[in-house]
Amino acid sequence: MFHSMFSRLFLIMLLIILVVVFVGAGFSIIAIRNNMIQGRMESLLVQAREIAFLASRVEDNTLAGYLGVNTPTEGYLQWKASKVYEDFGAYILIVDRNGRVKDNMITAIKTNPDTVESLSTNDVTDALREVLTGKEIQARITSAASGTVFTVAVPWVQNDEVLGAVFIHTSAQIIEAEYRGIVFQIVAGFSIAALVSAACALLYTRGIVQPLTVITRAAEDMSRGRFQARAAVTGVTEVQQLAGAFNVMADKLAVVEENRREFVANVSHELRSPVTSIHSFVEGMLDGTIPKEEYERYLQVVSDETNRLKKLISDLLELSRMEKGAVALSMGVFDINEAIRRVVIGRMNEIEQRGIQLDLRFQLDPCPVRADQDRIAQVVYNLVDNALKFVGDKGNLTIATSLVHDKVSVKVANDGAPILPEDRPYIFERFFKADKAHTVGKGSGTGLGLSICQRILQQHGQTIRLLPGEIGAAFEFTLEAATRAMPLGDGGEKREQRSAERE
Repeated sequence: MFHSMFSRLFLIMLLIILVVVFVGAGFSIIAIRNNMIQGRMESLLVQAREIAFLASRVEDNTLAGYLGVNTPTEGYLQWKASKVYEDFGAYILIVDRNGRVKDNMITAIKTNPDTVESLSTNDVTDALREVLTGKEIQARITSAASGTVFTVAVPWVQNDEVLGAVFIHTSAQIIEAEYRGIVFQIVAGFSIAALVSAACALLYTRGIVQPLTVITRAAEDMSRGRFQARAAVTGVTEVQQLAGAFNVMADKLAVVEENRREFVANVSHELRSPVTSIHSFVEGMLDGTIPKEEYERYLQVVSDETNRLKKLISDLLELSRMEKGAVALSMGVFDINEAIRRVVIGRMNEIEQRGIQLDLRFQLDPCPVRADQDRIAQVVYNLVDNALKFVGDKGNLTIATSLVHDKVSVKVANDGAPILPEDRPYIFERFFKADKAHTVGKGSGTGLGLSICQRILQQHGQTIRLLPGEIGAAFEFTLEAATRAMPLGDGGEKREQRSAERE
């Protein structure tokens, strides 16, 4: 019954409300009862003092049990006693030192004889002993047959001698009857407060739980592959933040899922092409469609497709390791110019055969940088390889390095066909191949080279970008400069040019 978050949270809040209401109502009732009793006792004590003063003015104090004397003082005393009875529901006993009652309240005794008869003689005697010493009893609680009785007592003094005591007794039932209506109002008020608080707690709990339920259902939908599910941003601030974060996560997961599907489709396409080619040529040789004298030519094609397949798989594995952070960088200081020269020397044969003009522009030489030398060499190789694929014979290839503040800028550019404006935003995406029709040379590449370059530089905390231009394509990436090198040559720039023709 109470397994859901809503029921548990609401039950806890309801219990807290009930505890607060019961404790508050209890303390309020007790405090009001005590204040009323204290106020009543103080009022009766004042009346007792006044009656004691009147009793001390009675001329014949030796007369015991004689009632009805019409002296002015005794007449006023009887009127006062009746007034106290009417106003406070209490009655008065005037007792001399011997314990004999000098009663001036015949009306009160006749009206409430049970209360008078229920008084304990021992209690009156004990109180009398205490009062005869000159002390006042401000409030004493005694038990009688008819219930609890509150008593105040003051000494009755004449000529500086304590001759007796004045007792005023009142029943606890009379006081309770007076504050019973107040108690009902308190209980009613706290009950209404409890109901209103419970209703507010219900609405508040629902306001918290309902958005969480929506988020939970959206998460369940996403677990089933429905990535379009979103949570409504409602409720308290924390829940709104949670819903917002959930929606951001859902958007990213949707992008990841879309990329995954696109990645699988691209990989399937890239793998199918060489595999289909290899399968077709092998089948042709096996079934005799391809004559034996042409085996060598077609086997060379099969070898090229196999190498392309191996490179694709190698690039995929490397990109996957880098995205998982499994490839650790081996940071060190090296000369980026020398790394560029080594890459160029490796491709020099192709550059010379195609008559490509190579222009190396090094502002500083040497130009030390702090990075992973092998990884940066891979970046340079991919950019040079990409530039050579998209530049025509007799074209120009330019590689330049320069120092900008604390970073070294490396640029690789050609004057081949420019990248179309609609292709520029996607140039670093996996398997994206811009302007495939202008690819020059064997093979069309894997479409992963620029993605690998971007991932390597991200690991270094650096950037790579496609520079704007209407001719060819130019890429620039940055590296951390290790130390400043001295500029060489006039104008602080050194150029190395090699002709495509062999000398």
